[in-house]
Amino acid sequence: MTYPELVAELKALRVTPPDNYRASLYLDYLQDAQTFFRTTLATNLGAANYSFVRTAVRSANLMNEMAKMFDLFIGTAVDQALRLNIPNNQTYEQYFNTNILNNYPASRLAFRNTFTVSTGALQLLYNHFTGNIEQACRRLYADKALLEAFFDALTPNTINAIQELTAIRSTGSDFHKGGTQVLILAFNVDVVGLFDYNPVTEVKRLVYKPSDIEADCLLAGRSDVVNAIVPRFMTASLFEIYNAQLAAYKTTHPGFTGLPVPVYGILPRNYQSTYLAGPPLPLRAAYGYIEYLNNDLSGTSIQFNGYYPFAQSDYLIFKSQNAAAVIRTFYLTEGAIAALACSFSMQDLHLENLRVKAYLPYLIDMEISLNKATDSIGATSLIDGLGLPIGGINGLFLNAQDFTWVTPPPTATGNNCFLDQKYEPDYKENRLWQWEGIRNKQYVPIDQPALLTGFADGMTVLRAAQQNLAFDAWFTRLNNVVVRYIPYATAEFKNTYIAPYYFNPLNATGQLYTMQTLVRRQLEVDARNYQAPDLPDFYVLAGNQCLTDLSQLDIPIYYYRIGMQQIVDSIGAQVQITNSVTIDNPNPPPATQQLPVTYALPTFFPNIPTTAIVDQQQVQPLGDARYAARLLLLQTSITNSLHVEDVSLHEALPVN
Repeated sequence: MTYPELVAELKALRVTPPDNYRASLYLDYLQDAQTFFRTTLATNLGAANYSFVRTAVRSANLMNEMAKMFDLFIGTAVDQALRLNIPNNQTYEQYFNTNILNNYPASRLAFRNTFTVSTGALQLLYNHFTGNIEQACRRLYADKALLEAFFDALTPNTINAIQELTAIRSTGSDFHKGGTQVLILAFNVDVVGLFDYNPVTEVKRLVYKPSDIEADCLLAGRSDVVNAIVPRFMTASLFEIYNAQLAAYKTTHPGFTGLPVPVYGILPRNYQSTYLAGPPLPLRAAYGYIEYLNNDLSGTSIQFNGYYPFAQSDYLIFKSQNAAAVIRTFYLTEGAIAALACSFSMQDLHLENLRVKAYLPYLIDMEISLNKATDSIGATSLIDGLGLPIGGINGLFLNAQDFTWVTPPPTATGNNCFLDQKYEPDYKENRLWQWEGIRNKQYVPIDQPALLTGFADGMTVLRAAQQNLAFDAWFTRLNNVVVRYIPYATAEFKNTYIAPYYFNPLNATGQLYTMQTLVRRQLEVDARNYQAPDLPDFYVLAGNQCLTDLSQLDIPIYYYRIGMQQIVDSIGAQVQITNSVTIDNPNPPPATQQLPVTYALPTFFPNIPTTAIVDQQQVQPLGDARYAARLLLLQTSITNSLHVEDVSLHEALPVN
């Protein structure tokens, strides 16, 4: 194969990969993907289903998303191959023309047989990506009538008829539970108003989550929306209870400054609370849909003296707006959300899980809740107390998390011819910005007085609500609901196992580490260092499913079923708590060794955490004499966490 032939084939596939030469190493997977989306999927789904999703699955964006994913993993092998090729003193182009494109595809096979770890990931990634799309398409078509009802409920006085799925966009989230991933969906929908006769076709979006989102709905969902599709699903979400109690409090305290917290549409499907048997739980059957919280920018093509009279955005403040009022309302609301998050142990609310819509903060991905103590704002991740700009409230960007491979300069040879990893700050839309000048957005500092006032107001409302016993029925409704438990953060799994195994060029041939080596090494360290009364998180590393997940390029995921004292793994099987932990030594002798464990309980939790920790230790004190101490504890944590921010981080950014 020549380079022009390679480029022509990529063009025929409608793929623009990060690098054409590297794409030669996964070209067959792209060709297989095109066949899958155009032919195989049509057979698998059937004519009616495929017709419904055809436009979306045949779009070029899916192929390009796969190419980026493949390139990330193949880059490790290419980097190592270039380093081994140093004596030949070739340029990047010469290396590929001589060693890969020459005698292609036999040379590609030889490359894969050498660099087994990096190239072995390609098949896993292909299976995950295509399998997730197919599963989503099956579910979407089966749920078409429910989704129409969902759109009806989100926009009252309209009738929505979904015509087709027009786009699927991968969020780039980690693969979990057999290679599933969150997707953004776009539909062509015929919309008829209550007093209209002719439908108007609109593009409407939803978020598809292949996980149990019942807890999210019970926390911040709109009861009117979910009950319209699933009658009597819930009386009210936690946030709706808060808003009702706020309204009642204001009737007797007219000068109260507290503001309501936002709720939105969440539609769980195959949620776990209806499954009454014990483990294994059918976790992988659970999924759901979430209202897309759009915050697109528009109307900035016309300006007058720096004003954009037609501009619209949900997180950018224009000169024509009252910036002070917008900012104060935003942070008063965030303060109330912080009070709820601290009281009900809503955690992992970092900058990716807070999204601005209509100049208000919305929490998303709230599945990590209701099972751990929250005695500081840092436990919620809304504010990072270490000075890092990653909290939901004080966050600005993610840095050094995701990278791309940089191709060497055309003339580089020998020691100068290698790939480099490029990390770029990933700014999120979790906070307000101001629009200044031409296509620039400027940093808006946190309104600390408003945030603290909003927090105090939120705690006041929660105190009144608890004294009214407003949460009792809600806690009862939580029985059997599944929420995530985090023994190790996703970043720890990625940094401890995925990165050294797949992204260390020295391991591209599989001679430095096996995944088993990495897991068992960490298990031995954590088991030996365990000290009571900490929870025995290391037991998840001893379970077979952890190694299975990592070996399949899945990030291991664990869940807690409210009302129980155990946790389950990604296939819903109970994590076993034993009197000793077996470490498989890959370099015998000895083949195995038994580590004594001092954890005396047969259960993972010593008690039911939602009851013993969240309800009894955090919610009930809101209504009794412990309130003042609890309020001071949390307020102090917020004040201590709100350090003076590093303004050098807040440079003006071009709007994407």
